[in-house]
Amino acid sequence: MERGAQALIKALAAAMIFGGLMLIFHPAYRGAVGALWRGKPVESPVWDSNKDYYPMLGLTPETTHADTK
Repeated sequence: MERGAQALIKALAAAMIFGGLMLIFHPAYRGAVGALWRGKPVESPVWDSNKDYYPMLGLTPETTHADTK
């Protein structure tokens, strides 16, 4: 049982490290974190790319974060 818990902890730690590296090295994800930090998620580069791919969701620059909840 302890070996399973240790394996799970290692997997979660690896996922957190990988996610942190993605935020550091990928410019769109850095921009997304910055936009969320400023409280303006619609300024995120990821938001801009998603609105091109998912027009049926009604994502427009005028959409606020509160509208998406």
